[in-house]
Amino acid sequence: MILKKSVYRTLKEKKFQYAGVAVLLLLAVMLYVSLSMAITTLESRNETFTEDYRQESFHFVAGGDVTDEQLSLWEDEYNVVLEKRNYADFEIDDSTLRTFTTTDTVNIPYIAEGKAPSSAQELAISKVFAEKHQYELGDVLTLGDREFEITGFVYLPDYIYMVEQMTDLLADAEKFGVAVISGSDISEVNGQTQILGWTDDGAVPEGFREAVSAETALLQFVHSEDNPRIGFVETEIQGAKSMTTTLPLFILALSIAMVLMLMKRRMEMQRKEIGTLMALGYRKKELVRHYLGYAWIIGLAGTVGGLAAGAGLSVPLSNLYANYFNLPALSMFDWNPFVLVIGFVLPLLLLILLTTFVINRTLRTEPLTLLRPKEMSSGKKSWLEKLPLLQKGGFIRRFRLRLLVRNKARSFYIFIGVMFSTVLLLFGFITFNSMDQLVETTYKDILKYDYAVHYQSLMTEETDEQQSPFTMNELGVVDEDVKITAYGMEKENRYIQLSADGESLESQISEGAIISAPLAAVLGVGEGDDINLENSLNSETMRVEVVAVADLYIGNNLYLPRVELNDFLGFPDEGYTGTWQKQSPQNSGNIYMVEDKQKAIDSFESTTGATRASVAGMAVFAVLIGVIVLTLLTNLIVEENSPSISLFKVMGYHDKEVSKLVLSVYTPIVLIAYFVSIPLASLSLDQTMNTLVQETGFLMPTDVAWWMVLTGFIVIMLTYWLSLGLSKRKLKDVSLQEALKKQQD
Repeated sequence: MILKKSVYRTLKEKKFQYAGVAVLLLLAVMLYVSLSMAITTLESRNETFTEDYRQESFHFVAGGDVTDEQLSLWEDEYNVVLEKRNYADFEIDDSTLRTFTTTDTVNIPYIAEGKAPSSAQELAISKVFAEKHQYELGDVLTLGDREFEITGFVYLPDYIYMVEQMTDLLADAEKFGVAVISGSDISEVNGQTQILGWTDDGAVPEGFREAVSAETALLQFVHSEDNPRIGFVETEIQGAKSMTTTLPLFILALSIAMVLMLMKRRMEMQRKEIGTLMALGYRKKELVRHYLGYAWIIGLAGTVGGLAAGAGLSVPLSNLYANYFNLPALSMFDWNPFVLVIGFVLPLLLLILLTTFVINRTLRTEPLTLLRPKEMSSGKKSWLEKLPLLQKGGFIRRFRLRLLVRNKARSFYIFIGVMFSTVLLLFGFITFNSMDQLVETTYKDILKYDYAVHYQSLMTEETDEQQSPFTMNELGVVDEDVKITAYGMEKENRYIQLSADGESLESQISEGAIISAPLAAVLGVGEGDDINLENSLNSETMRVEVVAVADLYIGNNLYLPRVELNDFLGFPDEGYTGTWQKQSPQNSGNIYMVEDKQKAIDSFESTTGATRASVAGMAVFAVLIGVIVLTLLTNLIVEENSPSISLFKVMGYHDKEVSKLVLSVYTPIVLIAYFVSIPLASLSLDQTMNTLVQETGFLMPTDVAWWMVLTGFIVIMLTYWLSLGLSKRKLKDVSLQEALKKQQD
């Protein structure tokens, strides 16, 4: 009981130190539990939705009409479920609403609220689009020249990541939404017809695509794995799973290391007490249990608090994910018991085991040795102290350098803490800047057109001066599971001005292939390398040399002269599948799809607010971690050097001078850690993007701008000086008698 009172008294006296460590542990557990539970819920919703509502395995758009009889023949021959679905785009409130006819066997709509449309005057609309535009059940929308009543809120299995075009990078529910109507025919309003396919294993039957292309021209054939509206959520789940362990483990390591430092200091300060207790007959096991009380209290407070906070945070986080990915709330809270076990047992187990090791090292010493004053250091200089640079200067300089080099573990801990905060902070800055740079370079410097018009069939008519024809087709890479979007373009093209490092690549288009940065990263190729292209329709191959990698960060794109690509595809030399142009195209029955560049730019800019919020959140989190770690360490420095501080005060040094001698000594470590972290942050993010580029189809530039370095430096230094300011209050409390007490000991 007496020993327990000692634990409670010490915790009360040193409440800031132990509370700070508990908060670090709480943050680690909270992040792990909240992210793990949120991802588990998201994954469960995605799997249930795709399976129960038959998410497509593929879909294609034919250049001509495909009869129901032909679909039945293909179904029987290839053991596949096929279903037609018509759709049309309507402009409403400066947004696009893509309206589909309802389906019964593939991509079955899920009605979350209200009821499914049952008449030609009824419509169900995507919930996130309705929320953005404040539509309610019963409201009437005018689409074209017809009016529809909103009867329900719908989710579609093939529009989980709701982007208008497959080349779009970011979803914007305010600018684009989906809706379903009853079986009415909407092809009369310049609509299109998709043919949806579903198989048991999710694969495209062998020979099926060739059979379709033999009957009709294929304008589009998309496997679900290549469909960003389906695959992006799975990529996000896999990426988030890696984050659920990396970040929390690092914070956990920081918190455990801090506990060990505190326990080591506590054992050194209580050497005589430990020796006395052992001399009185206390067994080592009893003393181990006593000192483990600190670890148990910190561990239980951190883990239990983290579990509670993480479980509570996972619900809004799950809903945020689901809302962003347009997933219905088929389940509210899916949790994995293993996550709770890991979040509770692993931190507590590591903390107890490592603390036990530190305690046992002291308890191995004989009681009489512990009762004697600790032997003074021999004063032998380390190799660092023998460096000529450290031998020069006055007392203050040499004292600071000696304090620095004789506490290598603490210097390393400060280095790691500052580096962690800096990398986290710069991650946010680089991501924010990369999105702006990506838009500026891709959509303004390279893509000069306003509209990309894609036709339903191969065109051969001569275009006017305001249009630039191009051929687009999907190609494969021999022995690689990579799909390439190949563009055949004119050499003198004012609408696509490919460049790298600000220099035009226009003259090189006739010498070989120019590829985008994502494609270069996916294939691991660069200038001078060869790519073996494969025509998936006839299995013909062509070897092309990469003459340049353009600063184009979106899409696995490859650019060739139009005549060369047409020859490989078997098209006439003058043929083209689309045009780039400045003016908006007129409604035409031969137009398959129109890409509006301004909509893509608006989609990026609409996410700026969310990006700023995430950057601010990362900055706050980085500052919080930095303040806790640095303040705990500087407090520990004051506590360890209290006799020296007291002696300096007796000698007439003011508090500011003492602070400079003792506290500010680690400023060089903070500066070194910060500047080392800058290339590390850029390299880490670059490696992360390279691992995700194949799934996402885009590659963000990870250049570090001067404003990031300056802003990060200001934030980190403010964090450091804040921690010093908190520790200076403790330094002022060190009495002049502390040195005399030490001498008496």
